[in-house]
Amino acid sequence: MKFTSLLAMILLAAGINSAAAQDLVLAVNEGVTYQDGGPASERYKPLLQLLSKELKQNIKLQSVDKYSVFEKGLAEGKFDLAFIHPAHVGLLAVKKNGYEGLVTAKGFTDYRARVLVASTSPFKSMQDLRGKKIGVPSVESITTVMFTANLRELNFPQPEKLFTATRYQDAVPFMIENGFVEAGVTGSAGVAKAWVAKGGRILAETKPMPIKQFLASKKLSESDREKLKSLLLNLSENEAGRNALSKIGMTGFVPWNAQVMDEAAARLGL
Repeated sequence: MKFTSLLAMILLAAGINSAAAQDLVLAVNEGVTYQDGGPASERYKPLLQLLSKELKQNIKLQSVDKYSVFEKGLAEGKFDLAFIHPAHVGLLAVKKNGYEGLVTAKGFTDYRARVLVASTSPFKSMQDLRGKKIGVPSVESITTVMFTANLRELNFPQPEKLFTATRYQDAVPFMIENGFVEAGVTGSAGVAKAWVAKGGRILAETKPMPIKQFLASKKLSESDREKLKSLLLNLSENEAGRNALSKIGMTGFVPWNAQVMDEAAARLGL
């Protein structure tokens, strides 16, 4: 009797572990230089429910704040799905780590770094930034990565040595106004618009690229990846989908453009 009970317990435990092992992981990073809108576990719940229903498999959320941790997790294939703000991390995963780019966020396909200067600044082009102090968001943010790549194209030696980093995008104008830096960089259209409205100037912009990418590991079947792609592209067409999108601050998704993404990867030196 004792042996039977023990065997039953072992089988039950094995069943539980097997079920847990079948859970898929959606890793999320929403950027390091923007304030979020509350706990990701709550905001992503409606989307997780839709994704799980589509694949007939439970999907759990893993919020990953540090880009280095996200990059390592992708390189090691720890995540089945990923929704990631920093384009350079996502593009690297698609190029080298066995992930497929499914879709990108609508409204974020034209993301660019803008260089802000005071109205009285003598600077006329990015070339004038040589040897100057430049305020940037976190050095690992996609905004700063794009700007750095642009400076390298202009043959700036070790451009990172010019940077003074701040935690959030909206702190960059403060740095310029108070003389901490001679120019500042933001990827936020809102911050740039407010700067111009106050009389500031936009000195230059980097070439645009899409950010906020939704990736799937190629360990998932092609059929499942196609199901996910279709679901994501059609979220804005139904009430449940629109609710899921609104919770995470999105309006929808657009198809992955391989040519544009390959060009962006090359520009960033990936």
